Amino acid sequence: MFNKTLNFLIVSLLLSLTTQAQAVTVEAEGQAIIVNKDITSAREAAIRDASQQASMQAAVYVSSSQVVRDGILEIDNMQISTLGQVSNIEIVEEKIIGTTLYVRIKANVDIDEGCSNGSSNHYKKTIAVAAFPLQQLSQANLGGLHNISSALPAQLSQRFNSKGQTISYNAGLINLYPNPSQASTSQLSDGKLTSMLNTIGQLDVNYVVSGVIRDIAMVDPRTHAEDNYFMDLYNKLDFKSKRHLRNFEIDLFIHDGFSGHLISQKHYQTAGLWSLDRTISTGFATPGFTKQDYGKKVRALEDTIASEIATELRCEPFTTRITQVEDRTIWINAGKQQGLKRGDKLTVYRTSTVFTPQMMANTQLTNTQQTLVIDDVQMGFASGHINASAESHNIRPGDLAIAR
Repeated sequence: MFNKTLNFLIVSLLLSLTTQAQAVTVEAEGQAIIVNKDITSAREAAIRDASQQASMQAAVYVSSSQVVRDGILEIDNMQISTLGQVSNIEIVEEKIIGTTLYVRIKANVDIDEGCSNGSSNHYKKTIAVAAFPLQQLSQANLGGLHNISSALPAQLSQRFNSKGQTISYNAGLINLYPNPSQASTSQLSDGKLTSMLNTIGQLDVNYVVSGVIRDIAMVDPRTHAEDNYFMDLYNKLDFKSKRHLRNFEIDLFIHDGFSGHLISQKHYQTAGLWSLDRTISTGFATPGFTKQDYGKKVRALEDTIASEIATELRCEPFTTRITQVEDRTIWINAGKQQGLKRGDKLTVYRTSTVFTPQMMANTQLTNTQQTLVIDDVQMGFASGHINASAESHNIRPGDLAIAR
């Protein structure tokens, strides 16, 4: 039995190293008990069971953290999860034996390529989207887009939540960049934010998304600056020409919510037609704004940003704060909402503050080598146990539990 299990894990591990997405066709069996002669419900349950088996056959991903103790390699926090998405299910065979309904299905399984860094945690990351200050405030005069700095993060937060991969909060009233023109240089040499770190910590989220709006001006500044009546009239009639293109350009930053360190930096740009008279004010993200070609292009870019960032953060570690400890029991600030379930395992890290020679504070993480096994899960929090007392490892509220 042990050899079979070992062979299964080895094959699974090899499958997990495959980074190229692919689709395969597999057959699998499922079964379900017939209750109160309800064959339809039993069939649906059996198909679900068979689909899970098909996904497991097609792609099994094994992840673990490895620790060497006294020269012996130990594997801790081992988790097995399927990465296959099942579609085009066809029932090949169905039979009833006693009170059990059996089905055999044929289905396509699209195998997720996984994460190149080996991460396999399936938890929903929490994100706070901070303000996006406009670098040149005068550019907001055209169309009355003065609310863009707080409205853009609100829109992005909605997009993130619609993807279902993250839990996003609108923090559009928090401006991390009082001087937007220096936003790209307002980090330390190690990429850490130099401002409002205490505010970030109070948000208690995995990641903070912020940015700067670099440009929302007309591509051709002469379009709305024409003093000649006839040329101005011509421009208005020729509202579909490229001279009515308006730029939308932003720099976006992702910071770790617990340390403030920069995780990623991206640049996005699009353009669309802005054909309204310069005296008309719509505001940003209003019905009048979204009717414009420019508004539609901006909305499309927002969707692209949300998809890309959600996909990127899926492969980043999941971190949650420890809120309470009592002997071997530990409570954490994450639960069903983030996708935690009983039996899940996270590694406990102590946090401490260290100072650089320039007296800049940094958060240092120390692996306690203790595994937190989740025993009880509520919507917004969970609790579990470790093998030793929290006091013996100096584990306190404010420390972190991390799933790689």
